[in-house]
Amino acid sequence: MAGQIAQGFEQAMDAVKGWFHLAALDKSAKLTSSLLTGSTAVPAGRVAHLNSAGEFDLGAGGTEMPIFLWNGSDHPDVYNSGVSPTTSTTHWTPISPTGVMSGLVATGAYELQTTEYETTGTYALNTVLTADRAVSTTNGKIVNTTIAASAVSICGVCSAHVGGDNQTTQTAGPTGTNAHGVSTLTFWPCYIPRSDTAGT
Repeated sequence: MAGQIAQGFEQAMDAVKGWFHLAALDKSAKLTSSLLTGSTAVPAGRVAHLNSAGEFDLGAGGTEMPIFLWNGSDHPDVYNSGVSPTTSTTHWTPISPTGVMSGLVATGAYELQTTEYETTGTYALNTVLTADRAVSTTNGKIVNTTIAASAVSICGVCSAHVGGDNQTTQTAGPTGTNAHGVSTLTFWPCYIPRSDTAGT
Protein backbone atom coordinates (compact mmCIF):
# COMPACT_ATOMS: atom_id res chain seq x y z
CA MET A 1 0.00 0.00 0.00
CA ALA A 2 1.41 3.34 -1.03
CA GLY A 3 1.83 6.33 1.25
CA GLN A 4 2.41 7.09 4.87
CA ILE A 5 0.19 5.93 7.71
CA ALA A 6 -2.04 8.77 8.95
CA GLN A 7 -2.37 9.71 12.59
CA GLY A 8 -5.18 7.70 14.21
CA PHE A 9 -7.37 10.74 14.75
CA GLU A 10 -6.95 12.46 11.36
CA GLN A 11 -9.33 10.15 9.49
CA ALA A 12 -11.94 8.68 11.78
CA MET A 13 -15.55 7.96 12.61
CA ASP A 14 -16.86 8.44 16.13
CA ALA A 15 -20.18 7.46 17.63
CA VAL A 16 -21.27 10.45 19.68
CA LYS A 17 -24.55 8.84 20.80
CA GLY A 18 -25.89 5.27 20.94
CA TRP A 19 -22.65 3.25 20.99
CA PHE A 20 -21.52 0.96 22.60
CA HIS A 21 -24.44 -1.24 23.58
CA LEU A 22 -24.98 -4.99 23.29
CA ALA A 23 -27.87 -4.37 20.90
CA ALA A 24 -25.91 -1.91 18.71
CA LEU A 25 -25.81 -2.98 15.07
CA ASP A 26 -22.37 -3.50 13.56
CA LYS A 27 -20.83 -5.66 10.85
CA SER A 28 -17.38 -7.22 10.37
CA ALA A 29 -16.12 -8.41 6.99
CA LYS A 30 -12.97 -8.54 4.91
CA LEU A 31 -12.14 -5.60 2.70
CA THR A 32 -12.18 -6.67 -0.95
CA SER A 33 -8.64 -7.64 -1.95
CA SER A 34 -8.32 -5.03 -4.73
CA LEU A 35 -8.83 -2.28 -2.14
CA LEU A 36 -6.79 -3.96 0.60
CA THR A 37 -3.63 -4.20 -1.50
CA GLY A 38 -4.31 -1.37 -3.97
CA SER A 39 -3.49 2.32 -3.92
CA THR A 40 -7.07 3.56 -3.23
CA ALA A 41 -7.29 5.02 0.28
CA VAL A 42 -9.89 3.39 2.53
CA PRO A 43 -9.66 5.34 5.81
CA ALA A 44 -11.90 5.02 8.83
CA GLY A 45 -15.15 6.93 8.46
CA ARG A 46 -15.80 6.08 4.80
CA VAL A 47 -19.03 4.41 3.66
CA ALA A 48 -18.96 0.83 2.40
CA HIS A 49 -21.39 -1.93 1.44
CA LEU A 50 -21.18 -5.71 1.23
CA ASN A 51 -20.45 -6.90 -2.30
CA SER A 52 -21.64 -10.22 -3.76
CA ALA A 53 -18.71 -12.02 -2.08
CA GLY A 54 -19.70 -10.66 1.34
CA GLU A 55 -16.72 -8.28 1.44
CA PHE A 56 -16.60 -4.53 2.05
CA ASP A 57 -16.47 -2.35 -1.07
CA LEU A 58 -16.61 1.47 -1.11
CA GLY A 59 -19.80 3.51 -1.39
CA ALA A 60 -23.41 2.41 -1.23
CA GLY A 61 -25.97 2.85 -3.99
CA GLY A 62 -29.20 1.28 -5.17
CA THR A 63 -30.38 -1.10 -2.46
CA GLU A 64 -26.93 -1.61 -0.89
CA MET A 65 -26.93 -1.14 2.89
CA PRO A 66 -24.54 1.68 3.91
CA ILE A 67 -21.97 0.66 6.54
CA PHE A 68 -19.78 3.32 8.18
CA LEU A 69 -16.24 1.94 8.58
CA TRP A 70 -14.85 1.95 12.09
CA ASN A 71 -11.25 1.29 11.03
CA GLY A 72 -9.21 1.93 7.88
CA SER A 73 -7.31 -0.35 5.54
CA ASP A 74 -3.99 1.07 6.73
CA HIS A 75 -4.66 0.23 10.38
CA PRO A 76 -2.22 -2.43 11.62
CA ASP A 77 -5.09 -4.60 12.92
CA VAL A 78 -6.55 -4.74 9.38
CA TYR A 79 -3.59 -5.08 7.01
CA ASN A 80 0.17 -5.09 7.31
CA SER A 81 2.04 -6.24 4.21
CA GLY A 82 5.48 -6.31 5.83
CA VAL A 83 6.76 -4.08 3.00
CA SER A 84 8.63 -0.88 3.86
CA PRO A 85 6.95 2.21 2.35
CA THR A 86 10.41 3.78 2.11
CA THR A 87 12.50 1.08 0.41
CA SER A 88 9.82 -1.36 -0.83
CA THR A 89 11.78 -4.10 0.94
CA THR A 90 9.75 -7.01 2.32
CA HIS A 91 10.82 -7.32 5.95
CA TRP A 92 8.39 -10.07 6.93
CA THR A 93 5.45 -12.11 5.65
CA PRO A 94 2.47 -11.41 7.86
CA ILE A 95 0.09 -14.18 8.85
CA SER A 96 -2.20 -11.82 10.71
CA PRO A 97 -4.20 -9.56 10.41
CA THR A 98 -6.42 -10.92 7.67
CA GLY A 99 -8.03 -7.77 6.25
CA VAL A 100 -11.16 -7.91 8.40
CA MET A 101 -12.69 -4.49 9.13
CA SER A 102 -15.74 -3.47 11.11
CA GLY A 103 -18.40 -0.83 10.66
CA LEU A 104 -21.68 0.51 11.97
CA VAL A 105 -24.76 -0.31 9.90
CA ALA A 106 -26.92 2.61 8.73
CA THR A 107 -30.09 1.23 10.32
CA GLY A 108 -28.55 1.36 13.81
CA ALA A 109 -29.76 3.92 16.33
CA TYR A 110 -26.81 6.24 16.85
CA GLU A 111 -25.43 9.65 15.99
CA LEU A 112 -22.09 9.61 14.16
CA GLN A 113 -19.32 12.04 13.34
CA THR A 114 -16.87 11.52 10.48
CA THR A 115 -13.88 13.20 8.92
CA GLU A 116 -14.73 11.53 5.61
CA TYR A 117 -17.17 13.88 3.85
CA GLU A 118 -16.96 15.94 0.69
CA THR A 119 -16.07 19.45 1.91
CA THR A 120 -17.15 21.20 -1.31
CA GLY A 121 -20.80 20.74 -0.37
CA THR A 122 -22.97 22.95 1.83
CA TYR A 123 -24.33 21.21 4.91
CA ALA A 124 -27.12 22.46 7.15
CA LEU A 125 -29.17 20.82 9.87
CA ASN A 126 -31.39 18.12 8.30
CA THR A 127 -29.44 18.05 5.00
CA VAL A 128 -29.90 14.64 3.37
CA LEU A 129 -26.68 12.67 2.73
CA THR A 130 -25.56 9.95 0.36
CA ALA A 131 -22.45 7.95 -0.51
CA ASP A 132 -23.50 6.59 -3.89
CA ARG A 133 -20.64 4.66 -5.46
CA ALA A 134 -21.78 5.83 -8.89
CA VAL A 135 -19.86 9.01 -7.98
CA SER A 136 -16.39 7.46 -8.24
CA THR A 137 -14.51 10.62 -7.29
CA THR A 138 -15.80 10.54 -3.72
CA ASN A 139 -14.59 6.95 -3.00
CA GLY A 140 -17.04 6.29 -0.19
CA LYS A 141 -17.11 9.80 1.26
CA ILE A 142 -20.41 11.16 2.52
CA VAL A 143 -21.81 13.88 0.25
CA ASN A 144 -24.71 16.32 0.16
CA THR A 145 -27.33 14.94 -2.23
CA THR A 146 -27.20 18.11 -4.34
CA ILE A 147 -23.63 17.29 -5.45
CA ALA A 148 -24.27 13.58 -5.97
CA ALA A 149 -25.79 11.64 -8.84
CA SER A 150 -29.55 12.02 -9.25
CA ALA A 151 -31.98 9.59 -7.62
CA VAL A 152 -29.43 8.29 -5.12
CA SER A 153 -30.09 6.22 -2.02
CA ILE A 154 -29.96 8.07 1.30
CA CYS A 155 -27.49 7.11 4.05
CA GLY A 156 -27.88 9.93 6.58
CA VAL A 157 -29.34 13.23 7.77
CA CYS A 158 -27.22 16.06 9.20
CA SER A 159 -27.30 16.64 12.95
CA ALA A 160 -25.67 19.46 14.97
CA HIS A 161 -21.92 19.44 15.54
CA VAL A 162 -20.81 18.22 18.99
CA GLY A 163 -17.56 17.40 20.77
CA GLY A 164 -15.49 20.30 19.54
CA ASP A 165 -12.41 21.88 21.03
CA ASN A 166 -13.54 24.37 23.68
CA GLN A 167 -10.87 26.81 22.43
CA THR A 168 -12.45 27.02 18.96
CA THR A 169 -15.55 28.97 17.97
CA GLN A 170 -18.08 26.52 16.52
CA THR A 171 -20.96 27.04 14.14
CA ALA A 172 -24.52 25.88 14.85
CA GLY A 173 -24.52 23.58 11.82
CA PRO A 174 -23.44 19.94 11.34
CA THR A 175 -19.81 20.70 10.42
CA GLY A 176 -17.14 21.82 12.82
CA THR A 177 -13.73 21.10 14.26
CA ASN A 178 -13.37 18.22 16.70
CA ALA A 179 -11.10 18.14 19.75
CA HIS A 180 -8.18 17.01 17.51
CA GLY A 181 -8.56 20.10 15.32
CA VAL A 182 -9.94 18.07 12.39
CA SER A 183 -13.00 19.09 10.34
CA THR A 184 -15.94 16.72 10.87
CA LEU A 185 -19.57 16.21 9.85
CA THR A 186 -22.11 15.06 12.47
CA PHE A 187 -25.15 13.09 11.29
CA TRP A 188 -27.74 10.42 12.02
CA PRO A 189 -27.43 7.38 9.77
CA CYS A 190 -30.52 6.13 7.97
CA TYR A 191 -31.31 3.86 5.05
CA ILE A 192 -33.64 4.93 2.26
CA PRO A 193 -32.80 2.83 -0.80
CA ARG A 194 -33.45 3.75 -4.41
CA SER A 195 -36.55 2.26 -5.96
CA ASP A 196 -34.40 0.74 -8.72
CA THR A 197 -30.86 -0.65 -8.96
CA ALA A 198 -29.48 1.74 -11.56
CA GLY A 199 -26.88 3.11 -9.17
CA THR A 200 -25.32 -0.23 -8.23
